[in-house]
Amino acid sequence: MSLVEKELTQKNVEQARNNPEFQKRREREQKMMAVSPDLLDVFKADSVPIEQVYLSHPDEEFSLRVRAKYSPEGTTYMATLKDGGEIVDGVLDRLEVEEEISQEAYEYYANNGLYPHVRKLRSEPLPGLSIDFIEGMDTPVVEFEGSDLETSSFATLLKTGLVDMTDSTELHNEVIAHRLHQGEVLKPSAETLESLSMRMFKDMVATYTLGYKQVVVGVSGMSGSGKTTVVHDLEKALIETFGEEFRPLVLSSDDYHRGKKWLESEYGAPWTNWDDPRVYNTAELADDLKKLSEGEPIMRKHFDFGTEEVVYDEIIDPRPFVIVEGLFAGSPDLQPVRHLHYEVPTGIATSVGRDVRRLILENRANGSIGSPEARLKYQLETALPTYLEQDRPRANAFSRSSRPLAERAFMLAKLR
Repeated sequence: MSLVEKELTQKNVEQARNNPEFQKRREREQKMMAVSPDLLDVFKADSVPIEQVYLSHPDEEFSLRVRAKYSPEGTTYMATLKDGGEIVDGVLDRLEVEEEISQEAYEYYANNGLYPHVRKLRSEPLPGLSIDFIEGMDTPVVEFEGSDLETSSFATLLKTGLVDMTDSTELHNEVIAHRLHQGEVLKPSAETLESLSMRMFKDMVATYTLGYKQVVVGVSGMSGSGKTTVVHDLEKALIETFGEEFRPLVLSSDDYHRGKKWLESEYGAPWTNWDDPRVYNTAELADDLKKLSEGEPIMRKHFDFGTEEVVYDEIIDPRPFVIVEGLFAGSPDLQPVRHLHYEVPTGIATSVGRDVRRLILENRANGSIGSPEARLKYQLETALPTYLEQDRPRANAFSRSSRPLAERAFMLAKLR
């Protein structure tokens, strides 16, 4: 993670920590390991099977899982998002957003084969106290949540035979899942947003030096992945290097939202799948990009989250560089007019976590997604599967071969 990303993350964490909506979703827990594991075997009799599937890596900013709990009353399916948290007075204090999801959503991830699993038997002898017998581990893991246990004589007695492991990540279910998986998956990319921006900058310049009047670059990524940060860095690099006349024109696939009224008139109400390809008129976006390449101006517009409709703003003129960012910046409709395409390499859990956190911080809720829980449910059931199943553009092999031209362009500039 770059310095810019760390500073932004810290700022968001501080804002979230002081936000009352996030305070209501704080989890305080302690994790323990038994000195004599056999003493806990008696609790297996009333335990229930649980399977947890992790869509995150221990090195990520957020932990994200889906869970199936097979209790006598029936099976429940839950999604849980947590941040890294911090140890306060010997207790792990962190954000926890949890919401029930459909069986279909759970099975979508559980049957994928890519994501690490944890299977266990869980006993809950007291509210806030759980004992997990994890498949593949010899020692049960005991977890305390909340403050009620502090006055419980049972818990006090039990604690005397336990070793406090709260400040160790070794007993985190996510870490255990990845260890048992025996394969490195979902590891965060080594490329920072800053290094991605610089690579894109050089590729864009290299392509422009080939003689194109307009270079169009697509920047794809999930909500919360950092597309805005990348675009900002690109703008800054182009302006500082070549001057204001090379300020890029930035368009978003969100700008070509069809609007709630149109969607409901075409497909029925209420419309709730805001990440469906039908939501965005990428064919119209392609037409506008073609007009710009031919020297014609277009009308700028944006999606209003309050009205859930498109608002027209102003006429904009062609520029040498056009950046298209958004969920569908890699749309096949844009292939004829797009020169380069990149996908921001931020992990699933971090993207979802930042998006859920931003829902509160930026007040971006709409009528159908009005809470962090609703947003998490929507992301897991709808947005993430839609994004993962998109057709991906080919890698920029051409830009790699032409990149040395960018260096020559900088040399020529110094000869003026």
